[in-house]
Amino acid sequence: MTQPPNDTVAGAGSAAVQETETEQLREIIKNLEDIPSLSSVVGEVNKAIRNPRVDANTVGKIITRDQALSAKTLKLVNSAFYGFPRRINSVTRAIIVMGFQRVRNLVLTASVLENFKSKKSDFNFTGFWRHALGTAISAEVLAKELGLQEVDDAFVAGLMHDIGKLLVALYAPDASRQIYERVEKDNCLVFEAEQDLFEITHAVMGAWLADTWQFPEKLTHAIRMHHDPAAAREHHEIIYLTHTADILCRALDFGDPGDKKIPKMSGQVWKALNLDRDVLDRVMEQMLDGLDKAKDFLQLLQ
Repeated sequence: MTQPPNDTVAGAGSAAVQETETEQLREIIKNLEDIPSLSSVVGEVNKAIRNPRVDANTVGKIITRDQALSAKTLKLVNSAFYGFPRRINSVTRAIIVMGFQRVRNLVLTASVLENFKSKKSDFNFTGFWRHALGTAISAEVLAKELGLQEVDDAFVAGLMHDIGKLLVALYAPDASRQIYERVEKDNCLVFEAEQDLFEITHAVMGAWLADTWQFPEKLTHAIRMHHDPAAAREHHEIIYLTHTADILCRALDFGDPGDKKIPKMSGQVWKALNLDRDVLDRVMEQMLDGLDKAKDFLQLLQ
């Protein structure tokens, strides 16, 4: 990215660089077709499972048309995190055992990983994915503890909630470095630094990317609103779960969200989910157990 010339006045140079970086971030949004597309299988699976008459064999055949995606999905299915006593050797069997929604979400996850696997960057991928997985486990555990219906989607919403950070790190690395320098300097949250520098946050970037990739609408909303749940007009449950899970993962200090602060818990979310200290203690205990089982899942993510 463009650097300020040596003879530029410091203040003017900084302003020029900021404007350049802001425009480049906006160009990423305008030209998302330059970013690798998810496997076409993801869209086909989404379409297929909306048909109430579809069977596991049909969806399994769709997924196995992409051999690399099928293989990575089966690796995730057979990780110790899920703890199946016998190895699952086919996608169709995975669907029968795990259900359409969960396998769909694993296919989506595997496709995202395939896109980002070979990028070179000084971004902390390990810390990023540890935080993502911790948030995913937290969201799933919380959904189960509260008896909510969003268990499967809560996991993938948590896993993908910060995907905008990855997008900026890989496609606007100079802007990403500026953001984390501001975070360090001001001891602020990443989204606060992004808003101040560029007026675009990773939540918005991630939602636009998810929409371009044709994620289910509720997942796109969860990504976009996880730092501002009170502004949500629909899909409240999945957004509230993602917001809370992000905070709980930070409280356990698992992974690296890019900053050292814990966002303020939304009072609206606290009340809507009927949270209390006992619930959070039980959730965090289960989170620790889940994180311990997820080591090989994490290796696949990284």
